[in-house]
Amino acid sequence: MTQGISGDLPGRTARGAAIMLLARGFGTALAVAATAVIARFVSPEEFGVVAMVIAILGIARVLEEFGLGDAAIHAERITQGEVTSLAIVNVVAGLVLTAGFMACGPLMADFYDRPELVAICLALAPLFIFAAIGAQPRAMMRRGFQFRSLAIAQTVSLACAAITGMIAAIAGLGAWAIVLQHLAGGGALALASWIASGWRPCRPAPLSDIRPMLGYGLNLGASQFLNALTRNVDDIIIGRWVGPAALGAYGRAFQLMTLPSTQLNQPLSSAVVPALSRLQRDPAGYRRLYRSSVEVIASLALPLAVFTGVAAPAMVGTLLGPDWSESVPLLRALAPAGLMVSLNVATGWVYLSLGRTDRQLRWRLVGSTAAITGMIAGLPWGALGVAIGLSTARVVMRLPAMIYCFHGTPLRLLDVGEVIWRPVLASVAAGLAAWWLDPATLMDGFRLLLQFVMFTAVWFIGMLAIPGGIGRLKEGVRMVRGLRGGEVVDAA
Repeated sequence: MTQGISGDLPGRTARGAAIMLLARGFGTALAVAATAVIARFVSPEEFGVVAMVIAILGIARVLEEFGLGDAAIHAERITQGEVTSLAIVNVVAGLVLTAGFMACGPLMADFYDRPELVAICLALAPLFIFAAIGAQPRAMMRRGFQFRSLAIAQTVSLACAAITGMIAAIAGLGAWAIVLQHLAGGGALALASWIASGWRPCRPAPLSDIRPMLGYGLNLGASQFLNALTRNVDDIIIGRWVGPAALGAYGRAFQLMTLPSTQLNQPLSSAVVPALSRLQRDPAGYRRLYRSSVEVIASLALPLAVFTGVAAPAMVGTLLGPDWSESVPLLRALAPAGLMVSLNVATGWVYLSLGRTDRQLRWRLVGSTAAITGMIAGLPWGALGVAIGLSTARVVMRLPAMIYCFHGTPLRLLDVGEVIWRPVLASVAAGLAAWWLDPATLMDGFRLLLQFVMFTAVWFIGMLAIPGGIGRLKEGVRMVRGLRGGEVVDAA
């Protein structure tokens, strides 16, 4: 199975990104609705009990794929037999991790001093198998630009998870509603990926044929493991040394903070990374597509991240309810980290598309050390101190991360600066306006709506007032209109 560079690669990338974003928009609505319903039937402490297990599960789950899905996408040529061999490695890893996670249940219960965690560990262990089974089918959809099929599979998964979680919460299952939500989403994604991809295993290729991809995958897997450790160590230390109620409040705040980036970065990456991988030998084309893609993510994710921090009280009150007021200061403390997370793809796309997962791993060691140090330093001040420590580390390390990433590539810092400064300024202006004109005396729902309207209006006015902003908005409209015809607009 070989795939060369399509003459319509930019257009396919733009259409793929649009499809994935539309699907994620629907998925976000489902996730928000599920969060709002479940939070009214499941207490912060019950959320926190499950989050104790999810934190460790999130670290271990990175190992189930070993980066082999991205390795299959990055390869210039790959056969069906090689894909089958990669799939076998994924499944074997998933089975080993499932057994290991089950065996570690009593250790986790002892660590947190919560005996009920043993049953939760046993129940969540099949998630390793679900993810391993669907890894290569999803990779083949991304490699083949089958974004419509991938979007359907992911939307089915989100819908199953949301519906299951809401029904279980309303039925009074408490913490187990969250467990069932995760299981339903993971199982549905695995099944839907197999059906939607159309890929089926064949006779596997010899191990020697996939050795280069294993090397790529192991470097990427190790880097992703460090990233997962950094993203979950805060939950672990809060759950162990502060308590499940604090962890529940922190976990919901973190979920709201990362919602814009997780809903935008993943679908855009699914479309952009395969396209950039095929432009490795075309530096000018690579740079143009990269700039366009970064401008899209900045124009969408930065305003959402700023708004989340500014409207934290109304957002928490509307989506989670009055029992979750402790999440408000946590959400605002995490807002700077959310801004940095929204730009993480600026470096991730480069490492993955150019096959430099070795450099990504080296930097991850530095970045993860800084983030974990910041969180531990803030622990004496509880969950809020951990949030402030994480945000501080993320902000301080962002610029060095980009300088290191771009070294030896066709890209420069100006390539990012030139395409994000307008949405950055517009977002700051809109955030200040929404903060200043906050109708705090209104009910949370109306308060959130008015802040959103104010923020959106000021953002567009800001883009119109900033030199060149009108041109960028027009280019954005042209890009949307050109999706059907396969056009894509390069960032100026």
